Amino acid sequence: MVDNNIDELDTLPPKLSYISLTSEDQTNVASKIAIMNIDPLKSTSPDNQLTITNNTIPIFSIRKLYKNLIVLSISFVLLFTAYSGISTLQSSLNTKNNVGVNSLIITYAFLIFSSIAFIGICMDLFGLKFTMIIATIGYIFYTAANIKPLPVLMYISAALVGLAAAPLWTASATYLNQIARYHSQHKNQTHDISVSLFFGIFFALFGTTTIWGNLISYFVLHQSSVAQKINCGIYFNPTSASPTNTTQNVDDTTRYILCGIFIGMGLLSMLLLFLTLDSIALTQKQTMKQLLKKSLEVLLSLKKWKHIDQFFLIPITMWTTIETAFLTAQFTRGFITCLVGIRYVGLVMVCHGIFQALSSYIFGRLVKYTGRIFVFIVAALVNYAMIILMFLWEPKASQMVLLFVIAGFWGIADAIWQTQVIATYTVFYSETDPSALAKYRLWKSVGFVISFSYASYVTIRTSLILLLIYLSISMLCYAFVEIYRRWKEHSKKKCAIANAT
Repeated sequence: MVDNNIDELDTLPPKLSYISLTSEDQTNVASKIAIMNIDPLKSTSPDNQLTITNNTIPIFSIRKLYKNLIVLSISFVLLFTAYSGISTLQSSLNTKNNVGVNSLIITYAFLIFSSIAFIGICMDLFGLKFTMIIATIGYIFYTAANIKPLPVLMYISAALVGLAAAPLWTASATYLNQIARYHSQHKNQTHDISVSLFFGIFFALFGTTTIWGNLISYFVLHQSSVAQKINCGIYFNPTSASPTNTTQNVDDTTRYILCGIFIGMGLLSMLLLFLTLDSIALTQKQTMKQLLKKSLEVLLSLKKWKHIDQFFLIPITMWTTIETAFLTAQFTRGFITCLVGIRYVGLVMVCHGIFQALSSYIFGRLVKYTGRIFVFIVAALVNYAMIILMFLWEPKASQMVLLFVIAGFWGIADAIWQTQVIATYTVFYSETDPSALAKYRLWKSVGFVISFSYASYVTIRTSLILLLIYLSISMLCYAFVEIYRRWKEHSKKKCAIANAT
């Protein structure tokens, strides 16, 4: 979601791959792609302030390093438990005037902008700690807007989330990278080992946010179970369905309780960061002119395609967000809410989150032995099977178990797409195209915007047909990429042999 050095915002580090033995190795790669590699010249905390020279790097105590790691992890778990819980409900909770899904479109549209323009500026102006604190305000405002989901409030708050997301994740990744650097000095070990440890702990805790957010939704909405029960599944038409938030499906009291819990978690997250997280002050700052120039360079890099095969990775890159958007915006409303009521959205999505987390770990180990092509085929077959199942199924409330089956298997496929597509960019272009990550991020955001833009206007049947088309094109294009690169590699070997003789 975020990227590395201030001077190399979209550069993929060389010789890194998710195709590795352990999930810890994958985390190491993720961290190197996601962090900015800095050496601050001074560090401050509420208890002390250290001033140093270029030859001396301040090192927190081991205890303080772990304290900061846990504080940062818990703060993010609280914040994103709230955000994931409320965002998953948007297509079912705020359907009047399509406010919920429209807000998600706005978030991802503004995320594109913030990823390019806001990261370095915010960190130079506010520092790591206060960049994170300020960014949480946007998420809290979005959650609060759901109390009274007026379009103007929802759209402004959604834009704030989009603007805050990239600086938040970049600042947090930079902070983790730096305390990992201090840890490696304490332990007299390589920086990579400490980075793997710290990012591994952080993302292990962060990975539970979907589960907690959806569980909270389920228990708070347990009385809100008014379901349409007719014309569900492939027959569901969002343009003719009753607006959920204008019926008794979720009363005002229940909405206040749900949003109140999530707002409280967001505020607690912000307070934890403010009161207990030690500051790391950056002195390697750039001028505003340098930052704006860098943003322009990132934009211009999106026009430079050094490799023809990158064009054919666009469909599969967009697919990673199109399939996620379908589950979030359409499956939750057209299948779950329509068939058994909004209260079960959280419970079914908990199943999805558990299977996704387990599959990320399992396939992270399996891919070393099977290769990336095999796991892509597995993911595609799982998606094809679930799409066909949704086509053939005549939804009945007594067959509710199938909702869990679809969500669970979709989570398995999603885990593969989310980890292995970025791995493909890493393996193929880490040494040859510094703008590859910017393009990857751009096409993922475009995929979200496209999918959410029609989610509230077409039937589930139409969406499933589109999913089949998207997936088939993605796999065909990826097959071309593999064939092209193998042919290119074979040609290089033939040339090398010819030159040798």
